[in-house]
Amino acid sequence: MKNVLKGLILFVSIICAYGSVIAQDVAVYKDKEPAWIDPAQMVAAIEPAFQAKGIDYKVVKAPELVTYMKANKTGIVIMTTGIAPSDIFKNQGDKDLVNTWLKDGGVMFWTGDWPFYYFDAPANCPAAAGEISVFGVTITAGPGSINMIPTEVGEKLMPSLKEHTSQRPIMLGTLESNKFNYESYADDGKTYADPIALQTAKMTGWFVNFHTWPENEDLKTIAIQMGELIINRFLLSKAVDSSGKLPVTWGDIKDQR
Repeated sequence: MKNVLKGLILFVSIICAYGSVIAQDVAVYKDKEPAWIDPAQMVAAIEPAFQAKGIDYKVVKAPELVTYMKANKTGIVIMTTGIAPSDIFKNQGDKDLVNTWLKDGGVMFWTGDWPFYYFDAPANCPAAAGEISVFGVTITAGPGSINMIPTEVGEKLMPSLKEHTSQRPIMLGTLESNKFNYESYADDGKTYADPIALQTAKMTGWFVNFHTWPENEDLKTIAIQMGELIINRFLLSKAVDSSGKLPVTWGDIKDQR
């Protein structure tokens, strides 16, 4: 009984401190489905992969995504297609929720096509300017099939990561010349990387470019690797962070009961 009361008091204290309780660690975005990339297929691969690893997640539509991001500034969002909803991105720089969220500490995984090339539908196409709006510079290249070899850190964090090709890798030289921080998980040794986590000088969060336009890997494999990176890198970072800036999740509350 004492443990139950202790948990209840903690729960009420969290509500007072944070205004609301975050229902899950990870938000998986699935909404509009453009013809050439179907996010439903990616979600169908993510769900069993995350369930197998015990990742606390919820599949959300655009309004729920906004609610999650506003309530959980250091949360983790999975974008399952190459198109962002206008609810978080309209190519408007700091007016866009995605910009302020990444700067505050959010972690966004992006799989599908070129990041921020479109929003809502193909008719809304800022193209490479979309990346400039978010990152201040174009970071993606479209050179065709580039062979990606797992790095040492990539193999450690994602044991299932294998050699693969990428159509939309990130340009390492651009990151370095613009003073980005980054962690390359697979690259060609000098020029391009994918997957890769990166942050501008203004970001405390991370943008994770994850198998954009994959060619020789199925979605199940990508989802498994995504789960590995979330568990071994980003959720682990939350677990050991003592800055007091991280939000409290439902999993944290359950651990105290």
